[in-house]
Amino acid sequence: MSGFSFGATAGASQSTAKPKLVGNSLHVVKFDECVSDDIVGVKDPTITYKVLKLRFSNDDGAFEHTVFEPKAEDFARKENEITDKNGNKQKIPQPSNVESMMLLFKHVIDVVNPTVAGQIDREEKNLSAPSWDVLRTLVISILTPGKGTKTTIKLLKNKNGEAVFPGFFAGLTKEGKAYVRNNFIGDKVAFSAYEVDRIKNEANAIVTKTNNFAGNSTSDFTIDTPNGEALDMNFEVTGL
Repeated sequence: MSGFSFGATAGASQSTAKPKLVGNSLHVVKFDECVSDDIVGVKDPTITYKVLKLRFSNDDGAFEHTVFEPKAEDFARKENEITDKNGNKQKIPQPSNVESMMLLFKHVIDVVNPTVAGQIDREEKNLSAPSWDVLRTLVISILTPGKGTKTTIKLLKNKNGEAVFPGFFAGLTKEGKAYVRNNFIGDKVAFSAYEVDRIKNEANAIVTKTNNFAGNSTSDFTIDTPNGEALDMNFEVTGL
């Protein structure tokens, strides 16, 4: 018998992995890092997804937001058709996915590296990139000096119950300029009236599910589906 030793357990007896931060909540976090990653496809190993990952954390958990390389169609603007109070249909132009992506990056830069953000706003710097690989390197170089910055992030739940940044956060001015209309990073972060209603609907759906599940018949088990799902700023997600 060789005996027993606690030597191999030194510093390894408590997990250092952090749980994921929950959605439908505001979290005070620190910005950990922005990194690039090349992910080999699971279904098709011949495909490699070039992504950027934004990471935030606090003592309660961590949140990671992944941005995928845009496709050709992501550069084009689209229109949403709505019906006004008079019953007339109108087409409302929407920012392209690429415009939304660039606003996402700038939204983070505003908080993590305000010096560069100010230079961009004052048009003292014209930061651009000819390719996705160059853009990834550029964004990382801008955000890296801001590691450890404390801020607040707003997370909603997607249809799978996972925490995500709010979807459809960008709009267009009357002049056609894309802008962030729904802050989700920074000091001025709060849930909109629509988001509050959505969160209440989701909570009611959970209560309905629990009450029905407690019944005698499983045929009474129903789940209410809340309207308006939050979409991740992820170019693999359809509908963004």
